[in-house]
Amino acid sequence: MTETIRKVTKFSARLVPKQSWQALIILWVIFALNANAREILNRLIPYITNDYHLTGTTAGLIGMVGYLGMTIASIPFSRWADTRGNAWKRRNVILIFAIGYMTCTALCGINAITVTFGVMLVLQFLRGLFAGGGDPCEVGTVAEWWPREKTGLALGIHHSSYPWGAFLGGLIITGALLVVGDANWRMMFFIFPVIGIVIYTIFYKWSTPKRYAEFEANIKKVGMTPPLELDGKEGNYVPPKGVLTRCLKNPNIVVTAIASIFCHFAYIGFNFWMPLYLAFVAGYSFAAAASLSIVFTITGGLGQIICGHLADRFGTKRILLICSLWLAVAFWLMQYISISIGVLIGLQLFLGCCANAVYPVMYSFCAHSAEPGAVVTSNGILNTGLYLGACVSTVIMGWLIELGGGLNSINGYLTGVYLMSGSMFIVFLMILIFTRETNGSRFGKDFSLVSLKSCNLEEDTKK
Repeated sequence: MTETIRKVTKFSARLVPKQSWQALIILWVIFALNANAREILNRLIPYITNDYHLTGTTAGLIGMVGYLGMTIASIPFSRWADTRGNAWKRRNVILIFAIGYMTCTALCGINAITVTFGVMLVLQFLRGLFAGGGDPCEVGTVAEWWPREKTGLALGIHHSSYPWGAFLGGLIITGALLVVGDANWRMMFFIFPVIGIVIYTIFYKWSTPKRYAEFEANIKKVGMTPPLELDGKEGNYVPPKGVLTRCLKNPNIVVTAIASIFCHFAYIGFNFWMPLYLAFVAGYSFAAAASLSIVFTITGGLGQIICGHLADRFGTKRILLICSLWLAVAFWLMQYISISIGVLIGLQLFLGCCANAVYPVMYSFCAHSAEPGAVVTSNGILNTGLYLGACVSTVIMGWLIELGGGLNSINGYLTGVYLMSGSMFIVFLMILIFTRETNGSRFGKDFSLVSLKSCNLEEDTKK
């Protein structure tokens, strides 16, 4: 960890080399496709529930098995990805993971294969296995194509692909459903794999050792810090043995991963909760529920960019704490969305300001705390927590809905709101007490029960 990124950085984003921006654009689209391969289930959950005659609890299984696969695969696949090469060589494992999760997504659209709900569950579990490696690798690749001083901004922009990419995907799905009709809803599973063939081919041809060498040279020219000292040759920087063990002993990584269980429980629970509420309680059509349930993504992307930039400037832990409290309030307010469509839209936009922003801030937090060459490994640990929270979220939310009187009763939905809000307050407490600030003016001065050394952050003696 360099002293540069601990302090309030004043480097302008205009100094970032063109290779960083090019990588960010391509990886933004890739992550959007990855997100839609997952989020398509939430957009189509009313159709799935109706066609397979599912209860709320049973419907929750489809989200659970996908995230179970991601939970199982995240750490081992991330560790394997780090051993296959860094920087420009990440293209190889990204392509392998993408072929896996996109193939499983496309198979869900074949009627002859998904005759039973059980087959759909198996395909989603397999998709989750590949996505469990793809997610941390795609995020880590962004960090390795950007100067360390601007990691938060880069990951904030990159992660805007989840809300904005999901928003665009939701619009595409809604428009396509209006064209092909509700009876052909399975055709939606083919859309994103077809687009992916083009994007993944572009990235594979773009990511080369020559381009990475140019990137490193440009970084050094403007006085910023390269993420790796490879000189653009092989992209095979390997940290000393025992990197996984050291990451698991780092409070900034492990505590954030544990906190992410509660964070993602609330986020995925909300994505599962909203379409069902709009369709079965508020009385909207299934297609309208798919559109109205993604309103929060409008501010979701903007919030990620702003919070990522603020994390670089004022401190990653500080911004993470603010986001956690914001979401605790925002989820609690969801109980009032039935007042009017205006309130529904307004509260979703309020929620969106931090709903997605918390994730790139968490990734940046772990990236700053991890040793060089271990970014994807630390991401894998963080993602294991994220996926575990998501894994149990849909089942618990479905169970609460069923316990509260079923899909058409508001009682279970309200219980879910309070649980989502309480989860985010737990995140706030864990980050406050058991982690250390990584950068900004509060570095070394924040309240915590753990030391800087244990978080891989050496004390700045000049402070």
